[in-house]
Amino acid sequence: MSRPGSRAIVIAYDGSEPARGAIEAAAETLEHGTKAYVVTVWEPLNALPFWGAPVGAVPQDLLDNVESEAEKVAAEGAEAATAAGFEAEAVAEEGNPVWRTIVEIAEKHDAGLVVIGSHGRTGLSYVLAGSVATAVMQHAPCSVMVARPPTR
Repeated sequence: MSRPGSRAIVIAYDGSEPARGAIEAAAETLEHGTKAYVVTVWEPLNALPFWGAPVGAVPQDLLDNVESEAEKVAAEGAEAATAAGFEAEAVAEEGNPVWRTIVEIAEKHDAGLVVIGSHGRTGLSYVLAGSVATAVMQHAPCSVMVARPPTR
């Protein structure tokens, strides 16, 4: 597959094995040199040990730490994407829900493709955790490539 015109791609990256697999799958499919925004999205309240704590009760240094970690993860993903042949840029954004932020970033950059890894959840874990990949597929302004996790 050639790159999606001259349009950039968005790679959703959370540091997980499926996210690394998504970078690899995109590199195998798309031309080297494609502009890629490697996106890490965080939800500060969901990152807390006691989710749902009142916002005023969240220490600013903890919120700053979550943001800093997200920036590190995005940079790690951009480094991996660059090594795979993309012209990569790290993007770390706060957003809730995560899928909507990924879609908004794709819209902002007029992306021709969103690449996302699947965690392979099924049954009750899918119902409870939801699926970022499914929501992105339903709402993205462009095509979506979902990289499945390797079978064992």
